Amino acid sequence: MIFCAGCAERLATKLVALAESCSVNATAYAVSGDTWAQALASDSIVHAVFPEPRRVRLESRDNQSREERSIREILLPLPKGSWPKNVFVGSGTDTLAFTKYGPLASQEVVLEEELRLLTVPPYEYLLRTREGDSHER
Repeated sequence: MIFCAGCAERLATKLVALAESCSVNATAYAVSGDTWAQALASDSIVHAVFPEPRRVRLESRDNQSREERSIREILLPLPKGSWPKNVFVGSGTDTLAFTKYGPLASQEVVLEEELRLLTVPPYEYLLRTREGDSHER
């Protein structure tokens, strides 16, 4: 799927916010040698590649603090019928994984109309919560 320049930048900004909202660095148990290739081969992904490295604040490997990192890519696999387990970040030659993302940041990504997730389970739940139906599940 190709996005207009402004739409792509808006989505990339939301993906950065999603990665920054994660409270757990899952790299130690979620990344192996071919994780990035496997995630790229998924049926449904959102992938942002930055022309210049982007500085972001991410959870440290020991999950005790945040650290600023330069990243080149963010990859969000969208598994059918379930929430994404991890947000993957490409930083130089490293692949990093983050999880426990913030609900508001994930909602902002799902609400991007170009992704067409608003009627797809389980993502449509976030639309209902935005409309005030959070008591329904």
